[in-house]
Amino acid sequence: MEKDGIILVVDDNHENLRIVSNFLKEEGYKIALALDGNSAFEVLDENRIDLILLDVMMPEIDGYEVCQIIKKNDKLKEIPVIFLTAKTNPEDIVRGFEAGGVDYLTKPFIRAELLLRVKTQLDLYLSRKKLQDTIKTRDKLYSIIAHDLRAPFASISMLVDLVTEDIVSGDSSDIKELMTHLGKITSETEALLNNLLVWTKLQSDVITLKPQKLAVSPVFADCLSLLEGSLRGKGISVESTINPELTAFFDEITMHTVFRNILSNSIKFTPEGGKILVNAELSDKNNLTVTIRDTGVGIPEPVLRKIFDHNEAYSSPGTKSERGSGLGLKLIKDLTEQNKGTIRVESEVGKGTLFTVFLPVDLP
Repeated sequence: MEKDGIILVVDDNHENLRIVSNFLKEEGYKIALALDGNSAFEVLDENRIDLILLDVMMPEIDGYEVCQIIKKNDKLKEIPVIFLTAKTNPEDIVRGFEAGGVDYLTKPFIRAELLLRVKTQLDLYLSRKKLQDTIKTRDKLYSIIAHDLRAPFASISMLVDLVTEDIVSGDSSDIKELMTHLGKITSETEALLNNLLVWTKLQSDVITLKPQKLAVSPVFADCLSLLEGSLRGKGISVESTINPELTAFFDEITMHTVFRNILSNSIKFTPEGGKILVNAELSDKNNLTVTIRDTGVGIPEPVLRKIFDHNEAYSSPGTKSERGSGLGLKLIKDLTEQNKGTIRVESEVGKGTLFTVFLPVDLP
């Protein structure tokens, strides 16, 4: 049975490489091989490696120096290194740990001992990595929740202001209508919060996506209803030409978040009196293409190139100084891909932005 983790074995002796790689393959591990330090760096540069078995005595660069170089590299320094060597002097063992190794196995080694040490270090590394990813996800979720709740609360605030103005002026003819609308938005905000909590569980592997064949039009209608206050506040019109009968295969909760974030972004960067155009059509028998085009300020080319980069957190104020977390666009890329779809963005400064989402029509 194939096991988690990819192991890099570095040794200038072909016979040693053969023996160690056979042990690991028999146990179900995926492996990569290198005959010297420079070859090891090439493998590390091009592949994801989770553990390194490193010989000490090699030409040009010995194992100690290879390990030291790895530990100085921010992208590689967390990878555990186990030294495999015939050098048994205590000072050599100490030097290995000082270089950054986590374990030291002397040749000739016993198969069972080698596999046990590999399993121990690999399990520790993968567990630590998963914990770090969980912490990053948690931090991202906090920002996302704050980001997504701004729009409905802005709507609630606007309606409260309108009701207050009516009361102060003595004109109460529209108060009932405003309060009804306020109640509707409050309920939708509660639903949004519940959706976000469910998505939090998704990211924590507590539950899984529940994709099914659904109409796209109602999802957009719900998103637009939720954002109505923000649209009215800027006088932005929305023209939707989505055929109510068009369906795709997706998870409703996560794609609701995707479309809501795109629309929210369009509202943020579209000036007062602007327009948003929404459309959906079958691009072929396998994919539904959804487009959201705005007449906003557009996105500069340098920003556009890295807009979905998880290592960036770009955020800029909207046309009415609206603020964002800088994580919304990364979120929609993640969620779209979880639904087996893809997303593309095109933009021209001063003319607007076009988001295109491709979703499978049937079960992938």
